[in-house]
Amino acid sequence: MLVSYADLGGTVRATLGFSRRAEYRLEETRGRLRVLLEEPVDRSSKIDRDLDGDVVRRLRVDETSRGGVVVFTLGKRYATFSSAELDDPFRIVLTFLPEGSSPPEPGEQEDPQPGQGSIPGPAVPPGAEPVIPPGSGSPLAEPSGPLRRVVLDPGHGGSEEGAVSRSGLKEKEIVLDIARRLRDRLAGDGYSVALTRDGDEAVDLESRTALANQAGADLFVSIHANASLRSAVHGAETYFLSYGASDEEAMSLARLENRSPAGPGAVRGDDIKAVLWEMAQAEHLASSSRLADIIQTELNGLGGTSDRGVKQAPFRVLVGAAMPAVLVEVGFVSNDAEEKRLASGDYREQVAAAMASAIDRFRQERLRASGYSAP
Repeated sequence: MLVSYADLGGTVRATLGFSRRAEYRLEETRGRLRVLLEEPVDRSSKIDRDLDGDVVRRLRVDETSRGGVVVFTLGKRYATFSSAELDDPFRIVLTFLPEGSSPPEPGEQEDPQPGQGSIPGPAVPPGAEPVIPPGSGSPLAEPSGPLRRVVLDPGHGGSEEGAVSRSGLKEKEIVLDIARRLRDRLAGDGYSVALTRDGDEAVDLESRTALANQAGADLFVSIHANASLRSAVHGAETYFLSYGASDEEAMSLARLENRSPAGPGAVRGDDIKAVLWEMAQAEHLASSSRLADIIQTELNGLGGTSDRGVKQAPFRVLVGAAMPAVLVEVGFVSNDAEEKRLASGDYREQVAAAMASAIDRFRQERLRASGYSAP
């Protein structure tokens, strides 16, 4: 089970996501709302967190003698709640309303349809001001159709060079060039695209996601190049967010990428704000996984590359994204053959073309699943 939580300007929305339909009942007592599940929750889903809200103060996910339980401790401004069910995958959506607010109109609790944007999530930690990264330009322009707002994140920049090859080829330069090429391709297809940096400037990790949230982006794609102590290692790999990691190698990469200097309002470790950011992305976990699958498939079609698969890891740059978000490692600069390809403008164009095709495939797939027809 995955739990996501977002404060939507007073009204609070919590979504419980399941791999299959769950049998449950709701029980409201004085000061608490319980979701009683017939099946136990797995250990990784257990949560006990203070949310410090006036509507919902605490969230706990635990086991009982009969199954699992999700307990919301209600705050002093709580008035009432409403619930809804969504399918594919099965979700229970709970909306907690503060005093003086009106119940949501029918359909407001449903997942956003194409053109309506993503379910809002916290763009920055509570109490911190949003930061628009330098060089990011103006907000996203109006796109030529639904699900066409994309924020591309060229990794590193400024003093943060990222991976550097033996010949001096720098990750920050490779990925900026690929991001610009990808932006131009997507813009030519009617997408509205912004870069978290469009020059050689440093941008902290938290501000990158904040830009995507503020822009109401439909997708967030962070682009990187890899390195390894083993020069034979090569190939592309695509990641989406997880509290853990697929393997030790994925965790080591996340630790390395997470070393970037923190920005204003940065969160670390067990801080509750970090947990809330991760829970915001949990709402989009299935879509992020699917986007990663499609991108990886397209990159696998490039000549000379090797399929290193789709993986999960706790990348800070993906934490807090209120939309499907992935991190793409386009190749290894530590491998001589792959370094030569990544140094080539023609090959970078091929990488950009593959990623543009993947993004468009993902968009079309989501539109078809929603029964929506659009160019």
